[in-house]
Amino acid sequence: MKRSELKNIVREIVEDAYIDLSKVKVGDTKTDPETGVTSTLSAVDPDTGKLTWDVSYEVDPKQVYDKLDQLVNYMSAAKGNTELSQIKDILKKLKNQTSRLMKKS
Repeated sequence: MKRSELKNIVREIVEDAYIDLSKVKVGDTKTDPETGVTSTLSAVDPDTGKLTWDVSYEVDPKQVYDKLDQLVNYMSAAKGNTELSQIKDILKKLKNQTSRLMKKS
């Protein structure tokens, strides 16, 4: 787990330390916009208020596409027949393949 992911989890724990239990229900889902990690509330202990979350670390194709798009845009300055322009072309192909994958699902 990356340090940034751990910081996000700790921040959520601190922010969610005082939750109004009448406003949460089993099945509520949160997705971290940076990492795509999805947490689903799976249980609430009525005596203690303890929340139990199921965490999914699946790869989100939309996030992969967005990151590849950012890289392609960043590398757009690479001109000519340099090694960087070849890497940019590879990234473009990966971005297109990811786009096709998203359309299939």
